[in-house]
Amino acid sequence: MRQYIISLSFCLLVTSLLNSDVYNGIILYSNSQGVGPSNTYIINNSFNNVNAWNHSIGAIGIPHLNPDRSIIQQFRSNEHYFGNTHGPVGGILKKIDWDGNELWSHSFFSNQFQPHHDIEVLPNGNILVIAWEKKSYQDAISAGRVDVINEMWPLVIYEIEPSGTSNAIVVWEWHLWDHLIQDLDSSLINYGQISEHPELIDINIGQFTNPIEGDWLHTNAISYNNELDQVIFSSKHFSEIFIIDHSTTSEEASGHEGGNSGKGGDILYRWGNPINYGRGDLEDQKLKAQHGVHWIPSHMPGSGNLLIFNNNPTDTTGLNNNFGNSSVVEIMPPLNSVGLYDISENSAFGPNNYHWAYGGDNTFYSHFQSGAYRLQNGNTFITVSQERRFFEVDSGGEIVWEYSFENVPGHLGYSARAMKYDLNYLEIAIGDLSADHSINIYDAILLTDLLFQEQYEILGDINQDSLLDIEDLNDIIEIIMNF
Repeated sequence: MRQYIISLSFCLLVTSLLNSDVYNGIILYSNSQGVGPSNTYIINNSFNNVNAWNHSIGAIGIPHLNPDRSIIQQFRSNEHYFGNTHGPVGGILKKIDWDGNELWSHSFFSNQFQPHHDIEVLPNGNILVIAWEKKSYQDAISAGRVDVINEMWPLVIYEIEPSGTSNAIVVWEWHLWDHLIQDLDSSLINYGQISEHPELIDINIGQFTNPIEGDWLHTNAISYNNELDQVIFSSKHFSEIFIIDHSTTSEEASGHEGGNSGKGGDILYRWGNPINYGRGDLEDQKLKAQHGVHWIPSHMPGSGNLLIFNNNPTDTTGLNNNFGNSSVVEIMPPLNSVGLYDISENSAFGPNNYHWAYGGDNTFYSHFQSGAYRLQNGNTFITVSQERRFFEVDSGGEIVWEYSFENVPGHLGYSARAMKYDLNYLEIAIGDLSADHSINIYDAILLTDLLFQEQYEILGDINQDSLLDIEDLNDIIEIIMNF
């Protein structure tokens, strides 16, 4: 038996060496058709299922994986008050353990706001939610919007604190409507010279998804930087990303003073399309209908930089979504020593170009969702939603791992973005002696070896009787056979 284990270990070592450029981790993603049942999966580098969650309703956006092996996922609400909305309508939030048991479930929407697309789980367990906020035609006209024929739905961000098994408390909020400017009517509020106020949003930029509905920004992603206490979000319609101060109170977030920045809830940084604030033209536009923006974490190559999936559709008519040239871009924001972003007078926010880019050469394309994440070894993990595939590229742009789920059973829909976690991210479960987050034949082999050596290992004590014996081996074999 021991000779077999040595041979097995040698084979695993050789396999690891042959694939040394691939980051050794587990991949988390949800797959959904929008309506109806959906699934969340964890797979390993060998494409084997580590775990799966089956949901009776449609998963929205990306799931969040907790070290205790639970997930937090947003789901589609079939009940809402925002017409024939375009894009994933959320509003139902759940925390689910490894075995599929609901630990917390909360419906978070009303006739005045509706979550959609994405959430961000903060280090303290609170959840940032992006939502449409309903403003009437008269509200829009009074604020200086010219091109509007119905409602207007600007962005609102709520931070909620889960409570009990079904409740939540709003502990912070930010409303884009508090940070507007317009230069067309001096008799109305928010009047000013747009190019002099990059910290404010021109109410007259951007078009609605549907002229008779109100989806204005089409915000599609949100992320948080714990070190800076800042939030970033992405607007598809504006082709621009925005950073705001999260250290404010809700009252300060509604104004222009307060927080670490001293600027209240005003925009600290924006990038991708400076024509939106009168400091550029079409040649200066660097993003087009982008998704999936976030900071690269401090322990990874490129730490502090921003990584963005630039969808870059070229079908401007909107009648066909099959034309485009997507890329993943990394930029170095002009962050200074006090946590603010440098900008010269009459100039746009830098940088003038990408720090790193992959794609842009017709090798992949998605007109919706998608995203990219940096890995600890410097590789980048990319989701191309429309093509139903994930792949990992090294710093030189070589694909070192790829997974297509076009014809995989149970994958009838699309995945917004997949994330790859380190193997050590999750707590190790009883029975998982090989620490690969899957109880399989390798664990049975290792347990058998422990029995031969008469050694005790708590992970092998399946029945938790403080003994390691044949009953534990029988239990682990039963688990494997029933998986």
